[in-house]
Amino acid sequence: MSLPKFVVPVSPLTGESLAGLIARAANENLITSPAHVFSHLGMPIARLGSVATRHSAFCNDLAHLIGAMADELRPLFYKRMDRQVAGLGAEIEFFGSHLALRCRESKIRRLSPESLRVSAHHRAAWELRFLQWCPESFQYLLSHCPSCDKSFGWEKLAGIHTCEHCGADVREQDAEYVSDSEKDTARLISDLVLNGDAATWIRASLHEDLRQLVDVDLLCLALALASRFEWSPKQVHAALYEMNRASAPSLEMWRMGFERIGNWPDSAYEIVNAQLAIPKEDAGYGMIEELGPVAAHLMPVNADLAKVLRRVVTDSYARNGVIALRPIGSSAEWHRPGWLPSIEARKKYKLTGWTVEQASRSPEVRRITHERGERSPSLLHETDLLRWLQKMKEALDVSEAMQCIGIPEHAVWDLLELGHLKLLTSETRIMNPRKGFIEVESVTALKDGLLARCTPMNCDDEDIVSLRKAVDCSSVPVSPWTMAIDFILKGDLNVSRHEDPSASFIDSLLVRRKQFEAKISGNIVLPELRESPLLMTYNDAATLLRTSPGTIVQLARERKIRSEGCGAGRRAARRSVYDYAMAHLGAVKPTQSGSGPTEME
Repeated sequence: MSLPKFVVPVSPLTGESLAGLIARAANENLITSPAHVFSHLGMPIARLGSVATRHSAFCNDLAHLIGAMADELRPLFYKRMDRQVAGLGAEIEFFGSHLALRCRESKIRRLSPESLRVSAHHRAAWELRFLQWCPESFQYLLSHCPSCDKSFGWEKLAGIHTCEHCGADVREQDAEYVSDSEKDTARLISDLVLNGDAATWIRASLHEDLRQLVDVDLLCLALALASRFEWSPKQVHAALYEMNRASAPSLEMWRMGFERIGNWPDSAYEIVNAQLAIPKEDAGYGMIEELGPVAAHLMPVNADLAKVLRRVVTDSYARNGVIALRPIGSSAEWHRPGWLPSIEARKKYKLTGWTVEQASRSPEVRRITHERGERSPSLLHETDLLRWLQKMKEALDVSEAMQCIGIPEHAVWDLLELGHLKLLTSETRIMNPRKGFIEVESVTALKDGLLARCTPMNCDDEDIVSLRKAVDCSSVPVSPWTMAIDFILKGDLNVSRHEDPSASFIDSLLVRRKQFEAKISGNIVLPELRESPLLMTYNDAATLLRTSPGTIVQLARERKIRSEGCGAGRRAARRSVYDYAMAHLGAVKPTQSGSGPTEME
């Protein structure tokens, strides 16, 4: 079937955002709603501002629809980066810059009247929340219509320069400009993340400690130094997401931060030295009682910025002749009724270090920590620990959960990812994806939730099949187990129960084949894959793509999917397997043979 194509073709303009391009193309072709654009391509209905980070698989179809070249469109999609700082979210590549995903605004459309008068298209730079100004005109961006005071959004497509609520032309409005004294600072920040040549020059002027930091780390470091580390890491990141000029960092604060970056490392030494407490002696160990506010910035283990700051603190120790050992606390604090130091808990109950670590991470186990470094002992509440260990013994691993529910392993991980099942432990089992301890209560709740949705059906209806058969015969290349279960729990997919006691749990659920296909087809949404394991076995990848393990081996050799390891334990990166499936929608034959899974062309 040939894909639809707009009558008036549109190509990207310099610096244009993907959402702005689609909106402009729709307006040129008299389409007023993003939903109508998505329906032409069979895409999941989504906010127009989110397309650039969620639907790169539709790049070729979207380019064909609007009459542009796919190679022109592809750079407008923002690739997810591998690095993810714990608790601070995912990161993306934004036209060559490495930024936090939450730095990008996807809901509210921000505009510069003067730049729109030059060319009525939406600039990608306007999506960055920490840029309060337009890098072209240095005019502060408008997020609300001056005429009706309602937010500009992406719900209706009436032209980028037009308010969708009152119809006012934004080009006829005016806005405040960055003052002449602050333009150099505004230009520095804009060039760092938007101008590749200027960014290269800026980085060349930095101290060697800072040249390898990604853009988001440099921005965070500027704010951390400007606040003298009094802002916590979360406050620093939150400042990058703040669009309200009244509460966002001022250009004066940015100027101060980048001046201190220019004086690195002396500027950092000055701040750290002012926060170091007088060394004290305790049990023969040299110790620092407090590091002051800088301590909070040293903790994230997967952040490059934290490594740089730790080195600065260590150098400050050396400059001041301070012994770089952690405090061990007072031994009197280690003995409290009902509490056990973690090392004693391991000996008393014959536990592994991993088990104690998981227990200490659980919110169900109360703990006391001195928060003064690695040498300070952590105390666990003994009753809480024993209760948690009992739950641990009763927990299911992934294989048991598969047998209990009746779905394949990759669907178990997807259900965990979407919150329908819960892991008892918090550690990501990357190198052994079959390990994972799932709460029995969450499995029971899922089964009860599915059965609670069952409604009477006419079992003589030839269109009724088991859920497993509907999934096996589905034309969707990515196995739609998770989407089907999600739809059932939400009440969007009717299901009845087959009372045959010999049928497995999932086989006892019956659906109407036509309704199933209508709901599932075109509505597959991939999970974010943040907490679940990053790898899956080749056999599981073959099951997911409905092909043979040999085909997966070939795809890995051709580097169409990412692979790690070799031999019997070969594994594929889950995200690359999902992305390959979504990028090759027509590569799977929907027919199912009796000898095994279908082969991929």
